[in-house]
Amino acid sequence: MLPIHHLVRGGVRAGDDYEVQHHDILVGKHGDHVGGERDALQSLLTGGADAACVLDLNWDLWRSDGTADPARVKVLTTTDPFDHCNFTVTPALAPARVDAWTRVLLSMDYDNPAHREMMDMEGLKAWLPGRTSGYAALESAAREQRFFESVTV
Repeated sequence: MLPIHHLVRGGVRAGDDYEVQHHDILVGKHGDHVGGERDALQSLLTGGADAACVLDLNWDLWRSDGTADPARVKVLTTTDPFDHCNFTVTPALAPARVDAWTRVLLSMDYDNPAHREMMDMEGLKAWLPGRTSGYAALESAAREQRFFESVTV
């Protein structure tokens, strides 16, 4: 959603200027940002697509491990930074458990090897207290693309 929103802001519209190929893997489980992006990159590398959208962390990994040759694949544009990777709970979870969970996360130290592997997998150096201010672009993209209009409850 965010790359499409970014392109709209730049005057490029899906359906008019390009066709979207979806590479949805594990949607509904926890959301996917590696397998689907890997498939999108593979489509680009094999000529099935002219462009692909991937997270910067995945691009950095694939560029460094040889999956993507930076001499053949170039970054054309980059979205504004956005918040991701959050934990959400229902009001049914006891406040004491929420507080304990929060304390554990916020106490994680990137310099601790036992913490580093998981933090690297999430692409972060520290957990930060929860906030909602980093989602304006996602909210705008959801409205613009009418993302929730097709949801039935």
